[in-house]
Amino acid sequence: MHPMELSMFPQSSFVKFLLTALLYSFMNFNIYAEDLISIKSGGKAIHWTSESFPNLAINIIDGIEDTYWLSVGNTLPHVLTFSMPSNKRFEALSFKAENSNDQGTWAHHIRISSADPFPHMGGWEVIEDIKLPKTGQEKIIAIDGKRGRYFRLEIFSTQDEAASEASFGEFKVIDIYTR
Repeated sequence: MHPMELSMFPQSSFVKFLLTALLYSFMNFNIYAEDLISIKSGGKAIHWTSESFPNLAINIIDGIEDTYWLSVGNTLPHVLTFSMPSNKRFEALSFKAENSNDQGTWAHHIRISSADPFPHMGGWEVIEDIKLPKTGQEKIIAIDGKRGRYFRLEIFSTQDEAASEASFGEFKVIDIYTR
């Protein structure tokens, strides 16, 4: 496009803001397409060792940033199991411990496993054993395309070992991931 043609476009600060925002979104390298385990996608919480109403296990996959899971007591490990409607391919997992409960209760050391089709008969494959950041911010684990239907999240420790309960913010199973 010739420089003279560019002058034909409106030069308002709003248009500049929109163009900057669009450019920024294209430059974000942590882009994903769909959260396969979310309630919106048909995900379910199917087993948990404990939960404290209204902070239920289902809150981890409900897509609402302000909700979270909270245990009753802190007898470790805590185990939360989720399912998708069918066996699907995924490329990344996202974990976010941060929530509005006391920071000391946020999950620290976790392990994530997947299975299909019968998790109750064993067959769990450990995907990753990780430590979540003290800030509680999202941690994304990229995977070279795996398939699964069931996911088991095990929480082995909290940010404060003396915490009387454990909490967790969000868990996502990401279908397509671009770094």
